[in-house]
Amino acid sequence: MSIIRTEQQADAVEILKLVMETHDYYADMSEVANDDIGAVLERVAAERASFIPRAKAMVKALGELPVQPDPDKELLQKVGGGITQLLAGDSNDAVIDKCLQHDQKLADLLANTELRGDAHEHQALIEQLSQHLHATRSKLSGLKDRG
Repeated sequence: MSIIRTEQQADAVEILKLVMETHDYYADMSEVANDDIGAVLERVAAERASFIPRAKAMVKALGELPVQPDPDKELLQKVGGGITQLLAGDSNDAVIDKCLQHDQKLADLLANTELRGDAHEHQALIEQLSQHLHATRSKLSGLKDRG
């Protein structure tokens, strides 16, 4: 591990952090959402968790050490999500919107990462994670449309 990170290393570390943060956020929000929405968020969290070991392996393969999300940041996000739910007219839509906002950061990074490219060994993970985010967005948007 060198002191200076390459763009690929920096992207891989950030992808790992965001995958873990969004997993934790979905898990936290599944506990405060109503039963139907909570069950969907819990499933998304479980699906997202399946990407964590592969993202850690990608970080290690690029010569970096895996990182952990900032616990203070996660606590503030959880509290913010709970407050949003309490103050919102439609708390389910508010929870879904917050989840989608968190996912958008990861989607933007995946769309612009230096790790994207046909010849890159981590392309499959990037593509599968992008597809998962797209499917999650569709699923959650559908829940909002029903409500």
